[in-house]
Amino acid sequence: MAMKSIAEHRRGKQDASPRVRARHPFLRRLEHVFWFAGALAAGWFVLASLGILSFQVTQAHRLEKLESDVASGLGASAPVVALQRGDLLGRISIPRIGLSAIIAEGDDDATLRHAVGHIPGTAAPWNAGNVALAGHRDTFFRDLRRVRLDDIIVLQTLHGTYRYSVERISIVGPEQIELLQPSESDLTLVTCFPFHFVGPAPQRYVVQGSRVAIR
Repeated sequence: MAMKSIAEHRRGKQDASPRVRARHPFLRRLEHVFWFAGALAAGWFVLASLGILSFQVTQAHRLEKLESDVASGLGASAPVVALQRGDLLGRISIPRIGLSAIIAEGDDDATLRHAVGHIPGTAAPWNAGNVALAGHRDTFFRDLRRVRLDDIIVLQTLHGTYRYSVERISIVGPEQIELLQPSESDLTLVTCFPFHFVGPAPQRYVVQGSRVAIR
């Protein structure tokens, strides 16, 4: 009797096993879909990161070569012309926090994906007025939240190197465009806030400074 019970129990397990597996084909397909979506997302992230890195490295080398040519007399000084969208403007660096990024003309999505953008209509560093730069909070301006008063911000361009001292940090609404006016500061950096907000952020994080030296 015991042997029969064991045999019947085994047959019952064998008979039930296919039925258990057959109950979950949808879940298995769903798992495959999630794996595929995850692989696509990872691939997109890698490609986007490589695109950003390629742009930054290429433009940095271009900036260094143009500067070297001008310094050695092999090339003429860059003419002061109106900047067009996507034009190389220079490089921004904040030494204390290790921020360094290429600046391109424009504040559209395509420009901000690859560089810090110079907001059209605001001053160029070599002119009088307020130089306004925008950057994404999850890429180039991720560490902007670590900036402190009196930090030095350097703008390196083909027309000279300009230094600014941070004198004001504020959080404002997106409609407060008066902060871009020349009377407010010599340099204004803008990014979205809060830094870890998911989706379109409701506020702006603004760092403003005054020019302290020109070389």
